[in-house]
Order: sequence, then C-alpha cells, then structure tokens
Amino acid sequence: MNLHVPALTPEAAPVRTTCPYCGVGCGVLARPDGQGGASVAGDPQHPANFGRLCSKGSALGETLSLDDRVLHPEIAGRRASWGEALDAVAEGFRRTIAAHGPDS
Repeated sequence: MNLHVPALTPEAAPVRTTCPYCGVGCGVLARPDGQGGASVAGDPQHPANFGRLCSKGSALGETLSLDDRVLHPEIAGRRASWGEALDAVAEGFRRTIAAHGPDS
C-alpha cells in the first residue's frame, strides 16, 4: 500500500474538523502553525455555527501543546502514582464527609 499523506505545514490548507467541547458540534477550520499547534477559526460553511465560535471553541488551538499540561498525578508538588493519587483524593473525601456530613 502506497499512501501519500500531505505534510501539515503552515502553508497547508485548513483542516475541517469539529469542536469537541459541547454537543453542538460546531465546525472548525484548523491550520497547523508549524510548531505543534494550530490556529483555529469557525467554519463559515458549517450549518451549526456559520463561522462563529464560543470562547471555548476559540481557545481550542491553545490546548494542543503539552507544555503547560499536567501529564502525571502530583501530591504536594511531587510526582505520584495513580494509585497514590486516588487514595489521597478518597482520603480527602472521607475527611470532608466526617467533618461536614454526607451532603458536603
């Protein structure tokens, strides 16, 4: 099988896609910025949004970079295992319920 996949460069045509945030399914035009991110605009031909995007959809391009994302659980600023993190959350819930009741 010999597939030709065009390079996604800043000069590439925008990619038509759908905003993932809510159930409306707004049309999005994403254009790669050449640095791992993309510029995002509403798709004026899409019948759900006619080119308009809400604040979440407009910021979609800012979510593509991994630089500022938390990729592993942390407890008090140190990396923790998922089990340790879940235990810490469960203990926090137990303390809160003990102190403030089951509806807290």
